[in-house]
Amino acid sequence: MLPCHRLNLAILQLCLLLLVSFTDSRSSKCSPGKVCSGSERPPVVLIPGDLGNQLEAKLDKPSVVHYICYKKTNDFFTLWLNLELLVPVAIDCWIDNMRLLYNRTTHLTEAPPGVDVRVPGFGKTFSLEYLDPSKRSVGMYFFTIVQALVDWGYTRDDDVRGAPYDWRKAPNENKEYFLRLQQMIEEMANKAGGPVVLIAHSMGNMYTLYFLNHQPQAWKDRYIKAFVSLGPPWAGVAKTLRVMATGDNNRIPVISPVKIRTQQRTAVSTVWLLPYAHSWPKDMVLVSTPNTSYTVQDYQRFFKDIDYEDGWAMRKDTEPLVSALQPPGVPVHCLYGSGIPTAQGFNYTNFPDVDPTVINGDGDGTVNLLSATQCKRWKSQQKQPVQMFELPGNEHVAMLLNITTVNYIKNVLFTP
Repeated sequence: MLPCHRLNLAILQLCLLLLVSFTDSRSSKCSPGKVCSGSERPPVVLIPGDLGNQLEAKLDKPSVVHYICYKKTNDFFTLWLNLELLVPVAIDCWIDNMRLLYNRTTHLTEAPPGVDVRVPGFGKTFSLEYLDPSKRSVGMYFFTIVQALVDWGYTRDDDVRGAPYDWRKAPNENKEYFLRLQQMIEEMANKAGGPVVLIAHSMGNMYTLYFLNHQPQAWKDRYIKAFVSLGPPWAGVAKTLRVMATGDNNRIPVISPVKIRTQQRTAVSTVWLLPYAHSWPKDMVLVSTPNTSYTVQDYQRFFKDIDYEDGWAMRKDTEPLVSALQPPGVPVHCLYGSGIPTAQGFNYTNFPDVDPTVINGDGDGTVNLLSATQCKRWKSQQKQPVQMFELPGNEHVAMLLNITTVNYIKNVLFTP
């Protein structure tokens, strides 16, 4: 048995040990007024692109466009991606449920009467790992990256989480989404004791930039370790002009481009992604017809000529959102595909209802190289590092499956 003075000394040493341990534990957390310290495995938030997460709908409609269409459903069902709905006749029902109605007074969109659309799985990964809940390979999206993270020790819906949203709309209509995103990032960082890595794809990069541009620098310093940008359309993409004019069936022969155009034109996010004058040559012809041509300076006339003047109103609403390309104020890793023929212009003989001849340039098959590389301007505009990484021969979505991309992400996550 220890003498009394030795017992008191032992107790004192134990108390000091516990105090030091507690202090070290506290210092590694995101305690108030402090910058989050690094962690061995930083939390990850995934921000998908256009069409990049599931959507669900519930119906109680006053009327339908075809007798086979459901007028009322008791529960929510998968609206996107549901391959059973993208077949002849049934697609008429899908288009009517998927379209948005634009209000020129409020400058907002809404679903048709009796259609309730929701985004499933915020904070989870399932709705962006596979767009089709049946997990068919055709709908595989972020699965490869998420599975790699799990193999490295991450846990789905815990330290790797998804941030899906209604990708039909631009950020000005998704304000609640950004509040939830901020809260989730803070929660993950506080739990892990270190800042979060954001990984975005395609239009998700535009959403992420908008979000970061609206955060104080002190918040970004505290909560964001890095922003990994995959296939970013910083200056818009030329193919959106074809979508608005003619429609795009994505090479699915049983779907008429002109028919699906009815829905595609109503997606404000498509108009938001039209090429931007801050990067595209102002005299570059993007669309030509037997009677006229259109550049980035001719959108008002373009929308009038295709008889969709709501499009011009949508463009005026959304163009200022990130058009300044204000630097995000966090470390950026900009990965982009190249070497794949990518539409940069369209020649029409019968405008706008007949498919045009496509003029290709460089890019990833969707995003033009000119647009994807605009992040290089931030190298001289922010103190945080900006890394550019070219992925030759990588297609826009396939880059998410590429081992080079996966290894790059691993390096970002585990390099101090």
